[in-house]
Amino acid sequence: MSSRAADPSWKSYLYWMLATCLLAISTTGLLNVLIDPLGVFGSPRIPGMNSVKPYLDHHRHLARLAAARRVCAPTGIFGNSRAEIGLNPLSPAFLERGINAFNHAIPGSNANTAYRQLLWLEAGGCLPKQIVLGVEFFDFLGGAPAGTLPTLQTTPPPTLDGRFLAESVFSITGLRDSLTTLIAQHAGFAATITDRGFNPLRNYLQEVSRNGHHVLFRQRAEENLRNWSSRSKRLHPIEGGVSDDEMAVDAIITRSAAAGSRIVLVIYPYHAQIRLLLEHMGLGELFSEWKRQVFRLAERHAAAGANVEVWDFSGIGNETQEGIPAPGDRSTHLAYFWEAGHFKKELGDRLLARLMGKENGFGTKLEQQTLEAWLSQDRAAVRSLLMTPSPLTADVEQLIARFTTAH
Repeated sequence: MSSRAADPSWKSYLYWMLATCLLAISTTGLLNVLIDPLGVFGSPRIPGMNSVKPYLDHHRHLARLAAARRVCAPTGIFGNSRAEIGLNPLSPAFLERGINAFNHAIPGSNANTAYRQLLWLEAGGCLPKQIVLGVEFFDFLGGAPAGTLPTLQTTPPPTLDGRFLAESVFSITGLRDSLTTLIAQHAGFAATITDRGFNPLRNYLQEVSRNGHHVLFRQRAEENLRNWSSRSKRLHPIEGGVSDDEMAVDAIITRSAAAGSRIVLVIYPYHAQIRLLLEHMGLGELFSEWKRQVFRLAERHAAAGANVEVWDFSGIGNETQEGIPAPGDRSTHLAYFWEAGHFKKELGDRLLARLMGKENGFGTKLEQQTLEAWLSQDRAAVRSLLMTPSPLTADVEQLIARFTTAH
């Protein structure tokens, strides 16, 4: 036995080091549970300490599911980032009618994700009785072959397992998230998420003040053109059959209708810039065909007794033609859009009010008798706008010219 190992002072040092490490880890864990950045432990929300939750980019499904189960709202909003930042569950459209709603939307997700979320909610006894589902043309674009629908066995609900505890509680990451939470309590432009799943996108207020809306519109348009050009111009797999997203939307309607839920499929509001770019890229007719496809899917279920509707908010109108500020304009804050693909809650409030029965002139309910007339009218409005000289059409032509030159 070495003299060092037998030295009592050395043993005391090792014990002291071990105790210090355990104390540090335990203290970190307790602090992270108390602050609860992701809101998964249900720790009390203390003003000035953790009442405002930061918008974190990890464990989103677990955090959203934990919050959803606590609220167990009878009305659920599902979709991607457009729904997450545009459809406020505390909208006047809901509050005035005493409707309890929750926003389940996850950025970058598709209908397959929404179906999986519904499975988890149903397993926990919280399947919404009213479902607002944003359907996305760009998820259907390319006609990805249908895969296998998720089940509770293949994709069980996320839980507070050992991996989560190691990554987000007893870790530097967890401590960083807690510090971010503390900072968010007093930061005017922090990225946050509400306890009902809504992302107010406050951090974009600073982005607009720093760079202006024009930069945001331009960046998003260039990104869209790259993405669209990489997809095949079709809605179904090349070998035939339904696409993955069509299969998922069909499954959502089937499962929700079986539970007696009302399902509202929402075609998102796009700024007119997107509609003009789609036309320039040869996707205008396909966009109309996609709307027809979504309606036919819903109509088939409605004929079997499902309570399902389709609403189109992508049409050309005053709201979607909001003027894009000029380059260098950092003082103008638009009323309805952050950039062409993401609308603000102010426009989302008008959308939700229409779904709840208020006649405000925004959006069109797709119905069998008027479907073809509406699609023709909508396409004609886009073409008319495209042929009318304006700052918007000039901007679109410049975007197309730059993209064509670069590719």
